[in-house]
Amino acid sequence: MRENNVSVRRPPVTVRAWGDEPVKLVLYRIENNRCYVGSENSQNPIGLPCDQVFAFDVDTMAILSTAFQHGDKRRLGELLANISVDDYACNRYQDMVECSHDQKHVANSESAPSSNAR
Repeated sequence: MRENNVSVRRPPVTVRAWGDEPVKLVLYRIENNRCYVGSENSQNPIGLPCDQVFAFDVDTMAILSTAFQHGDKRRLGELLANISVDDYACNRYQDMVECSHDQKHVANSESAPSSNAR
């Protein structure tokens, strides 16, 4: 995907999908405590809770996929629960993707007129 003739490199993430299936997608943006993820050329990324989206790691993905394929839900749940908070996509990639907090049109609450002003 290109924006203003500049190639946009989206970070890969592992998503905890339906039935706890681990799926590799890319992170499009972070907005309102949601990670918007999709395939590489997705026109409509979906928003997921941040605790369902993790920084992609080949070894971790292989272990998660094996547990899922063997139907070992207990092991899969343990693995997902033990992924370090530092590896959550929102923490690791927050400077690499769009975020609603970075938008310039968001009003500064200190400069907004108070309804209590007389």
